[in-house]
Amino acid sequence: MFTRNMRKTYALSLIDKMPPLPKGRPFPRIAPDQVVKELRERVNDPSTQDQMNTSLCGPAAFFYCVLNYKPELYVQYVIDLLTTGKARIDSLTVEPSLACRAYDPGSKIAAVDWIALASLRDSENTVINYESADQDVPAITRPATLASWLRVVGYQSVRDNTNYYFCKGRKEIDAVIRDISLSLDVCLLVNKNILDVATSKMKSTFCNHWIVASDTPKLNGDQIEISVYTWGQILKIPQHGSLSVREFCLNFYGYVSGMLVEPLPQSLPGYRGP
Repeated sequence: MFTRNMRKTYALSLIDKMPPLPKGRPFPRIAPDQVVKELRERVNDPSTQDQMNTSLCGPAAFFYCVLNYKPELYVQYVIDLLTTGKARIDSLTVEPSLACRAYDPGSKIAAVDWIALASLRDSENTVINYESADQDVPAITRPATLASWLRVVGYQSVRDNTNYYFCKGRKEIDAVIRDISLSLDVCLLVNKNILDVATSKMKSTFCNHWIVASDTPKLNGDQIEISVYTWGQILKIPQHGSLSVREFCLNFYGYVSGMLVEPLPQSLPGYRGP
């Protein structure tokens, strides 16, 4: 806990020391003051990060994990993008296209979330630029890509147990419970039907959303409950009523998990002791 609190304090200090922006701002249609305000909100409460109506659930799941364990990495990443137009996440270089940087997200997604999420997704694309919150295909993140991002920031024992079209079952739910009990972060691949009581019991034919488990699934007989991070909030599944394991699996396509081994406090840049 000490290490996490210290990391949060250090992340907030990076925001305080953010260098001035150059005259030709890399994100010319985004107000820097708004980014600073939203950066503080994300560090203080990672669940405030919100993809809204975009298809940026993959980067959102990834950075939710980063914000919980390495908020200073997230903050420096955003600051570098805002001030130079490019950034590094350990060995991963992120350099969004001019079209992505010139976009005005307006009310479609928060400024800081466009910079962080869209830049990562656009930089990874090799064919189609991600240059508008209205685009879907260029924003999609494959399981292998999410797993590679986790490895880049130091996650170990990364598992990719997913399928695009065939739903998973009780075996994979038990594996999720096992991984969470071992302190692994678990990103669930689902169809978004699962998030709405009106559609949670309807069978889907494909996956279309990443969410992050925020607690261990609770099994009571054949009933299941789990709280997850998605769309700027911690959401309980089911929100009310009951959901059987069989019904849950109608929209469950597996998971990507991994454990982040936190370094000693002394290894953090700028650390001078408690």
